[in-house]
Amino acid sequence: EEPEKFVYQYPLLPVPLIKYDFIHNMDCLRSWDVSLPLAIEEDASDKPSRVSSMDPVKQPAARLTYFTAASSSSESSAEPETEIDVKYRWNSPRLMILCEDGDINCALHYLLESLHDPFAANSVATLLLQESLLEEFENRLKDRLQPLSPDITNHSVYIRTLERLQELQAKTIVGNPETVAAHVSPILVFDFNHRFLGDGPTGIITLHTFRTLKDAVQLQSKEEVPFTSVSIWNEKLGASYELVARFKQLIFLLNCFYVDLEPIAVSFACGVSANKICAGYHYETLTFRGRCKVVVHPVGTIWGKLARERLANI
Repeated sequence: EEPEKFVYQYPLLPVPLIKYDFIHNMDCLRSWDVSLPLAIEEDASDKPSRVSSMDPVKQPAARLTYFTAASSSSESSAEPETEIDVKYRWNSPRLMILCEDGDINCALHYLLESLHDPFAANSVATLLLQESLLEEFENRLKDRLQPLSPDITNHSVYIRTLERLQELQAKTIVGNPETVAAHVSPILVFDFNHRFLGDGPTGIITLHTFRTLKDAVQLQSKEEVPFTSVSIWNEKLGASYELVARFKQLIFLLNCFYVDLEPIAVSFACGVSANKICAGYHYETLTFRGRCKVVVHPVGTIWGKLARERLANI
């Protein structure tokens, strides 16, 4: 028997590349692992005792007892456990600045990662947002917030932060209540610094709005979080470099977020001014007021600036 031949109804059309299985049976490669706060343990035995060393210690009266297995287990269970006071420290927090001329799409992508994994290294702890973007920012963010991992929502740090927010009655941005419950939603808090929410990491992101770059500098100076780097989203490099000169931080990522700093590490450690292009990024070390700083931005930012200048001159 000859094999049955299938004839397409429209033979001139190419075979479709996107089929039903390609869309509805896609593998999710996202990692659901999250980071937890870094703990600093302090043993209560190191703390000074309330009982003065000059006070006489009363010895218990001697008595005759019979040793049994039951009595030994009860005595051992009655022994008080050593109390441990756990404190937590920041894990390389990052400051993000989103200007009206910046790429809001890319900035939101990285901000969402920090919102859903707030205790990870290099996560955004504070966002400075230009006032003209606030309405668009809120509308585009709410529907993209998903429930947090139970490892985060059940942690004592996050629970204390929620209790503190209720006391302060702060204005917040949370997920859509139809899809995300309030107690498991990522949170942005308006106009509060982290010191009002807790000592150390809080599991949320504070949000401040600014009109001019001078306002952004003042807002940053009031935040006591030890930022290790700053991510600035602004297509105007001149304005970004103005913030680099005024801020006290040493690492600045312009229009980017995850960047390997190894190509400029030697120059930065030696405090030498240098610049190079590597893997599509422009690396530069500059000295401001005796402090060596690192500035990194995509090479495309330079050509985009030149293209805008040419269009303006036409």
